[in-house]
Amino acid sequence: MAEPIRKMDPVTNPVLVDAMATFKLDLTNREHEKAFLEAALEAKYLLPAKIEQLKDQTTPDGQVPTRMAFSVLTNANGDKFMPAFTDEIELKKNRKGLENEPLQIAVVDFRALYSFIKQSEEIKGIVINPFGSALCLVRQQVIAIGENGFKIVVAPPKQQVFDLTTPEPPKPANVLGAPEDDSKVRADMIRQAMADMEAAKDTDDEQEDTADPLTDELIGAMKTSLKKQKAVKKAYAKADKENGERYLLIALETDASDAELEDIGNSLREDCADYTDLAFDFVKADSIRAKDLVAEEKPFYEKKRFGFF
Repeated sequence: MAEPIRKMDPVTNPVLVDAMATFKLDLTNREHEKAFLEAALEAKYLLPAKIEQLKDQTTPDGQVPTRMAFSVLTNANGDKFMPAFTDEIELKKNRKGLENEPLQIAVVDFRALYSFIKQSEEIKGIVINPFGSALCLVRQQVIAIGENGFKIVVAPPKQQVFDLTTPEPPKPANVLGAPEDDSKVRADMIRQAMADMEAAKDTDDEQEDTADPLTDELIGAMKTSLKKQKAVKKAYAKADKENGERYLLIALETDASDAELEDIGNSLREDCADYTDLAFDFVKADSIRAKDLVAEEKPFYEKKRFGFF
């Protein structure tokens, strides 16, 4: 179900994110698929939503009702998918082309996603973290899970449904029209859906890559934020790309522990949220990942001696 849109505790899904990464290594592995689906059923998701007040209507108690519409992504073939995000970092990657949209954020569970998918026949499935390390749930499997009491299933119930917990499940003729092993067909469908989503993203990425995301406003906001961090001596930054996704690599010269580094990073993300749509990735300046950055770039921030700025 969808929870009211309100100030909420941060939504994170580390179990689901790990299960997605493992399943993507081999989309035909039944145990990995089971772990992914178990995590997907337990997770809470962030969905960008457009809220419209129906001012021409009133409820019996005199309240003005609202209508909630969720954003939809379209791939290169024109197929529509519902985006769902595991955390705020992934969600912030979704602001491309939405700058003028008055979007709010809804927290939903898998049952709500199933309800949305079932009501909209044009929606071909769910894509989790579409602008990050994406993974698709095709429509047939989402509907199958919902119609089987939200138990983990591997085939839509048009012919036969079986539970992934069964040690040796039967192998009926595939409901998608293939007599072969159902897991291979699903894997092919997932791969194709993901490939189509990537093709759609690539077009946007080619246009965005020409602009330097390290604007003066962003650098200024980061400097202001880092002045509050006594443990940070220097900071370096550059735009980088991984798996087709741009992000900001921030290297910090600091003696802070890993836990303290995470807290510094969270504070910087929050302070700079209005200045960039890209995700931040924080590392220590002496790490292997920061070697080239530190060697090639001057620090954009440096704490002055004796604590003066």
